[in-house]
Amino acid sequence: MSSPEHGPPKPPPEADLIRLARQARGLSPEEAAAATPVRIKGFRWRQIEKGFKGKVGESDPVKALPKTLAHMAYTVGVTPSRLIEAGREDAAQILREIQIQNAGQEASLPDPLDALDSERQRIILDMLGQLPARDRGPALRRLAERVEAGELGEAGNPPTELPVDRAAEG
Repeated sequence: MSSPEHGPPKPPPEADLIRLARQARGLSPEEAAAATPVRIKGFRWRQIEKGFKGKVGESDPVKALPKTLAHMAYTVGVTPSRLIEAGREDAAQILREIQIQNAGQEASLPDPLDALDSERQRIILDMLGQLPARDRGPALRRLAERVEAGELGEAGNPPTELPVDRAAEG
């Protein structure tokens, strides 16, 4: 516990790591908690990040269980090696297994490009090749957003012109 004149307890290194990674992804604790496959609420996520629960001066330390910390780390993109640097080898081992299992699931998903003949695949790759390498990922994400929003028409009835994002043209 801490006393009011000393302020809140200092969070453990893994708590700072999770908080910084969450903030880097632009997520609130509630959004991150909702995206985590294990059951965790936003208030609990906040407690783990702070390293304590209760009022300053009347607080109890909080340390995430290895499984919870591993899932939190996966959600915000923290690597096992960074967890080890923060002193949480226990959570790093679980995180490695989460990554292995999720990689296997992703590998078993059908490749949507398989539905296209080689000529159409080549056209797509040629078009992507015209963009600088750093812009390819963001361009594909934006294109996917437009497809999901229905901006690009239905399959077989594509629009004659792609919508242009004037703000991105600068």
